[in-house]
Amino acid sequence: MAEYSKKRLWIHGSHTVLSIIIVTAILGFVGLIVHRHPVRWDLTKSKSHTLSEQSKKVVNTINQPIKIMGFFADDNSKSKAQDLFESYAYLNKFISYEFVDPDRRPEIAKKYEIKTYGTAVLEGYGRKETITSVSEESITNALLKLTRTEKKKIYFLTGHGEHSIEDFGKDGYSTVKSSLEKDNYAVEKLVLAEKKEVPEDASVVVVAGPKKNLLPEEVQALERYIKRSGRVVVMLDPYQDAGLKELLKTYGFELSDDIVIDKLSQVFGGSYLMPVVTQYGIHSITSDFKFMTFFPEARSIRESQQKPDTVTWTALAQTSEAAWGETNRKMLEQNKASFDEKEDIPGPITVVAIAEINLKKETEQKEDSSSSAPAPSKAFLTVFGDSDFASNTYFGLSGNGDLFLNTVHYLAEEQTLITIDRRAKEGEPLVLTMSQMRLTFLISMVLMPVLVIVSAVYVYMVRRAQR
Repeated sequence: MAEYSKKRLWIHGSHTVLSIIIVTAILGFVGLIVHRHPVRWDLTKSKSHTLSEQSKKVVNTINQPIKIMGFFADDNSKSKAQDLFESYAYLNKFISYEFVDPDRRPEIAKKYEIKTYGTAVLEGYGRKETITSVSEESITNALLKLTRTEKKKIYFLTGHGEHSIEDFGKDGYSTVKSSLEKDNYAVEKLVLAEKKEVPEDASVVVVAGPKKNLLPEEVQALERYIKRSGRVVVMLDPYQDAGLKELLKTYGFELSDDIVIDKLSQVFGGSYLMPVVTQYGIHSITSDFKFMTFFPEARSIRESQQKPDTVTWTALAQTSEAAWGETNRKMLEQNKASFDEKEDIPGPITVVAIAEINLKKETEQKEDSSSSAPAPSKAFLTVFGDSDFASNTYFGLSGNGDLFLNTVHYLAEEQTLITIDRRAKEGEPLVLTMSQMRLTFLISMVLMPVLVIVSAVYVYMVRRAQR
């Protein structure tokens, strides 16, 4: 009898072990299939965990490895970013991602020039794109920029003493050029006196601190470029308007012969002739901009009272109220400058502004607009009251370079190549009828407990009968 019991015990034991092995093998096989061929279901009504069709089309075109590096601390924002990165990696095997804690791996953060938490860097196709706000829209646009082959052209006007993009000295713009080229732009000089017209392939034209006046023909060429949806950046130092004063006034800019005095600069160890800017306007260029910018020897920029209604004028960067625009040049040279409420311009002082020009509306207002040809939609004109802030000396100072690059990106329409509407996350209440409520109660509170008890009694009886 004892031998029979041992044999029976061995048989039951071997069956149990075999069952465990078989179940483990099945689970392992299923896990391997899921790992090789993962499947996801988004059961939310708004499909908040599914990429838009626009993003899917972009992801499907990727045929080379792209790595996303997220620089996050261990917090809730990292979890949200991981869900988003996983959505991209799920659609295309060429996309991978990795998280780096900037505090634990400072050498990697320094390599990628990371300044804030929540930044992501996408590398691929021999280039890299940095995004400071992780969202489906920003990632998809970064992927588009990486995969695009053509380069937009940024022209720098020359021939009037402007900062040279070939100059590696302290006043040169070679850093500007290299930074733009890293962002996949083609950067070239423009001698407008020879060309007569701004080239058709110009995405942005930059006039960087001319020391001499432009010829009337050159000013007219710039105006014609603006009329055909041009994007122009004008950077004018104090006491020099380069012959552009009237053109700028046409689009709502008023220039004064002053220089900005800011005593706050001395707190940071700088000259009071280098105003510190921490206040930024509500605009895509300065959205989420968190850095200070410094403008050595800047002039004020004001909105003209005669601004046409076809122009939307926005102040992008302003000093504190403690600053003012000094108009008495003689007192300034004698180092005796002080605020005169009768003559000087009180702070806060605008040092950077942008005008969005509604060309379609402007054309419709003209009497001779009988042409059936489609009118250009809009143009942009950005004015900086200083050109030295982007020179090799100051480009890397705090947020100076970022502000300049943000401006070019916006004007070149690089800031958002695809706009993705945010899905509304609406909760939907579950409303049950009285019969449904009774049925739910019976199943959860009566039937399920009874089934568990009956099953337990049955197992007990079977095991007892086998003894």
